[in-house]
Amino acid sequence: MKTNIGVFFGGRSTEHEISVISASQAMHAINRDKYDVTPIYITKQGQWYTGDALFDVANYRDVPALLKQCEPVYMEPVYGDYNLYKRNRKMFGSPIVTKLDVVIPVLHGSNGEDGIFEGVLESIGIPFAGCDTLSSANGMDKITMKMIMQACDIPVVDYVWFTDKEWFGRRDELIKKIEDKLGYPVIVKPANLGSSVGISRVANREELIEKVDVAEKYSTRIIVEHMVDNLKEINCSVLGDCDDYQTSVCEEPIKSGEILSYEDKYMGGTKSAKGMQASQKRIPAAIAYASLPVKHSACCHVTV
Repeated sequence: MKTNIGVFFGGRSTEHEISVISASQAMHAINRDKYDVTPIYITKQGQWYTGDALFDVANYRDVPALLKQCEPVYMEPVYGDYNLYKRNRKMFGSPIVTKLDVVIPVLHGSNGEDGIFEGVLESIGIPFAGCDTLSSANGMDKITMKMIMQACDIPVVDYVWFTDKEWFGRRDELIKKIEDKLGYPVIVKPANLGSSVGISRVANREELIEKVDVAEKYSTRIIVEHMVDNLKEINCSVLGDCDDYQTSVCEEPIKSGEILSYEDKYMGGTKSAKGMQASQKRIPAAIAYASLPVKHSACCHVTV
């Protein structure tokens, strides 16, 4: 019997559509001679669906029509129960759609990549690919990750962080702190999103106020960093864990402006290749392997 891989994607995130593209690429890359694949699509409202129609990325142009072809499902929060259950049960017949053996989460951003979904999987006890709950939560959060790096004597770019309530309650004090500690230009980011969502370069006080107001729409915690000129964004995959790991060759995504934008990452390509798969890259990255300050990090990449 083949191992049945459950691929979860979509989710209640601003990066929902990117997750769909990534999952489509992942599912089509799995060797079907060795593995069965069960797609589990999570809608923007948090409902789970499965069905063969989810394999075709073109079907997501009309999500309501797509969901009519799919089965609403859920998993029980019971340790050791790896079954995928029908949400709409009938009087006769099995309530089980299939049993998963392992999960590959292909969820981007909040409510999926930040430890929340990983915690659900750990409570069930099902094996899954990627980071565990603790490392997902810390790796996705730019503030806590910088604190961890500082505690480990890893140099990081200077920063100031605050909550949205602090920004509304003592804005002038925070502006002065940013200007005194960092100066301009700076870069403003939501603390726990990826894909360059809500990120802006800021050159003066007026822009700072404007862009923080934009960032706080995506997160309750904001980080402002010293802007590094001529920065390089570097991606490196890691297979394994802290005791036994193997790193990939570093790649360097090619940006069109001062920062690697959402458009650079996902809006290029052709009908056959979208998302990061189609973005321009330099492999291996043109970097000198030296001690460089870390600008920010996420669970799947580190930028220097």
